[in-house]
Amino acid sequence: MSLVLVIDVGTTNIKAGVVGREGDLLAQASKNLQVHRPEKGAAEHDPEEVFSALSAITRRVVEGYEEEVEVLGLTGYQFGFLPLDSEGKPLSGIMTLMDERPKSVMPEFQKREDLGEIYERTGCPPLFSYLLPKLIWLKEKKTDVFDESEYFADVKSFLTRKLVGDFVTDPGIASSSQLFNIKDFTWDDKLLEIAEINTEQLPEVGTGGEILGKLRPEVADELNLKKEVKVALGVYDGGAMVLGLGGVEGRDGVCNLGTTAMIRTCSDRPIIDDPDKRRLQTYSLLPGKWAIGGAINNSGVGLRWFRDNLLSSQSYEDIIAAAAEVEPVSGGVFSLPYFTGERDPRIGNMASGSFFGLKDYHGKEHMARAILEGVGYSLNFVREVMTENGMEFTRIRIGGAGTRTDLWPQIIADVTDVPVQKTLTEDTTLIGEAMLAYKALGVYNSLQEASDNMVVTGETFLPDEKNVAEYQKGFQFFKKLIESFSGLYPLHDREFVR
Repeated sequence: MSLVLVIDVGTTNIKAGVVGREGDLLAQASKNLQVHRPEKGAAEHDPEEVFSALSAITRRVVEGYEEEVEVLGLTGYQFGFLPLDSEGKPLSGIMTLMDERPKSVMPEFQKREDLGEIYERTGCPPLFSYLLPKLIWLKEKKTDVFDESEYFADVKSFLTRKLVGDFVTDPGIASSSQLFNIKDFTWDDKLLEIAEINTEQLPEVGTGGEILGKLRPEVADELNLKKEVKVALGVYDGGAMVLGLGGVEGRDGVCNLGTTAMIRTCSDRPIIDDPDKRRLQTYSLLPGKWAIGGAINNSGVGLRWFRDNLLSSQSYEDIIAAAAEVEPVSGGVFSLPYFTGERDPRIGNMASGSFFGLKDYHGKEHMARAILEGVGYSLNFVREVMTENGMEFTRIRIGGAGTRTDLWPQIIADVTDVPVQKTLTEDTTLIGEAMLAYKALGVYNSLQEASDNMVVTGETFLPDEKNVAEYQKGFQFFKKLIESFSGLYPLHDREFVR
């Protein structure tokens, strides 16, 4: 029987799974990726460590399935940036989403360029995490590296070059670069001019789900796979989540609650927000499909910080169980859970975490629930903009580590006033990527057919009318807090962040 191996390169770990055609995870494993911080603000992956981890985890997960794996599906994170020399050798580490160094060039960039026009061309609001600001930063701060660079890779194009010899990336990663025209579906000449690079320095943009070719023989040996194994280009990790959560046709909203979170839906056209507001993130997904909505940097990040620093002796399950005993709106405690800045321009790259409304009668359980609610409010911030731009849905399909207990999905249902249905799919990213590979193999005729057979749904959480009323008041106050804090974040960052 033909099986699919999926590899997912994330910002904190790399995962691999052998996936059956019914969506069953036959084997899976993960391995941490070290984030290197060679200087203030840096957050890099060592490219050779990434490939070494990929090799090790693949050999482990395919044990017993070596003869059955036919396709390797590849997914990975957006915003990775790696300069290469003329021979394709890395000139630095891979700058990740968490790398804050490019924010130093943003004030001048925002004054100099027409941000509305850039957003209309790319669907990318003005954030320092994109490749365009990283290129400008590299040119200004690491001029010798910029001058020596012959190519500029993301994590996927770096790996496709290693695996099959082709320098190619998928449309979702390309369209999260702020260099890609989402309407013309090409690298944008105007933005390349701003960056002072040319098309030949960037990867070819393939089609999500297409088969690139066979593994290079020496790589197949290293991964303990047959030389006939083919590599599927796939989509970016958030796009794979959209598919793995059952969001193929755009009838539902989809939400993932992990270290980060997102709420999106599929559209057959690229929808962008008012160019003066730029609140939606619009990424190409597949031919004729765009993933519209928004992701937030801080979801499980806040809960992890809270546990590690205040409740290290307790499990997440115990913390959430205590939070479940607290009434909605957490007794008036609000959390702005922006420990790593945010993508929404109304909040901004320089945002930081805070609690508001603490009294002497509040406990850690109120703070824990406030973090969960703060993430819910942040996602509702995105949903509200989606509705404003004509993207209505009557159900949200939800998955990720945050759904292992019932409290967080119920909070999302009550805050958004939309029914929330859990998916029981064990790892939505791996399953979504496998759906593309099985379609490429001809096992399924369409992605919807693959979704019907591979995505398993579970309990639905209906909004509680009483809680909805409380959260509507809470959400309005939360928005006022953001408005009040937004002007303080840049001052705080400039004066106190070291």
